Amino acid sequence: ALMGTHPTACIVVEDSRAGVEGARAAGMRVLGYAGGLTPADWLEGPDTVVFTDMADLPRLVRGDC
Repeated sequence: ALMGTHPTACIVVEDSRAGVEGARAAGMRVLGYAGGLTPADWLEGPDTVVFTDMADLPRLVRGDC
C-alpha cells in the first residue's frame, strides 16, 4: 500500500516455505525457487510456480509459464 501497488500486481521470488506462504497470504503471485536447499514440494501450492533454474526467471516474470 505504501508503494501504491496492489498485492495482486506483485511477484515474489522466494526460496523458503515461510516466504512463499507469506507471499500467498498477501495475495501476491509467487515464483518458488527450488534450485537451492528447499525441496520443490515444500514450495508448491496455489498461485505458485515452482522452478529450479534461475535462467527461467525472466520468462516466468513475463508470465510465459
